[in-house]
Amino acid sequence: MQLGLVSNCWKKQLDSGVHLDELIGEAAERRLSVIELRQTCLGLYETQDDFVPQAGLLSKLAVSFPQLQFNIAINVPFLSAGFTVNEPLFQAAVQSAFAVSGENTPHLRLVDLSTTNEQLGPNDVPFAAKTIAQLAEPLAQLDGVLSIEQSRQSWPRFYDVFRTARQNLGAEANRLKLCYDPCNLLTPNDGTDPDAVTTALESNEISLLHFKQRHDGAVLDVVANGDVNWQNQLLAVRNINYAGPALFEIASTELIWQRIHESIDYLARFGLEFAAK
Repeated sequence: MQLGLVSNCWKKQLDSGVHLDELIGEAAERRLSVIELRQTCLGLYETQDDFVPQAGLLSKLAVSFPQLQFNIAINVPFLSAGFTVNEPLFQAAVQSAFAVSGENTPHLRLVDLSTTNEQLGPNDVPFAAKTIAQLAEPLAQLDGVLSIEQSRQSWPRFYDVFRTARQNLGAEANRLKLCYDPCNLLTPNDGTDPDAVTTALESNEISLLHFKQRHDGAVLDVVANGDVNWQNQLLAVRNINYAGPALFEIASTELIWQRIHESIDYLARFGLEFAAK
């Protein structure tokens, strides 16, 4: 797997004034090769009042770090009625995903932290799927990929929307993929079994895997023992032949690099192969 992290892991460092370039540079030195640039944790590369990614500035990262893969991640209510491809934040994110891609595939990841399962009823699935397919079209035009991540919604409902959207895309179905976070499956508290979900997925549905752990509902600053059984998860991931990027999204801490390496050591017990500096 290609290991990396989501930039919200660096929130404490960014808030204390450390420049994003410095953090990315250290990640590269530590042989992390994929960086997910998460809205609100882009430092000077986003507006400071409403956290809009700035494509013109972000293009410099592709030049400064050509050995790395970047993607942009934003929070928008893409599962809610009324959200369209014309939303300014979405448009800015598409442009930023292209700007930061360099020689790699432009990649935009969306998460909807506001639409609950109660607001996404069975009758809403066709409309939400149509919207998501439309959101994938600008990425397809850039030869890119749109990934969506489940958060507050129950997995069966979210996955139904995802599969329907891919059907709507027809021959372009692989322009839409999952940012898959097993830990998020526990958020709705509806009894979803992360091991069963991962086992049932197909590798071509997944673009990104997030390494995260929680205990008693709180996200930890390290991947260790907790509510997600990562031994089972890594076995299931291997069994479906997923070999794409795997990104740490642990709670931000002053000890971020120590916690990342502790997480790598923990996962190595279950077969993760990575030689960190």
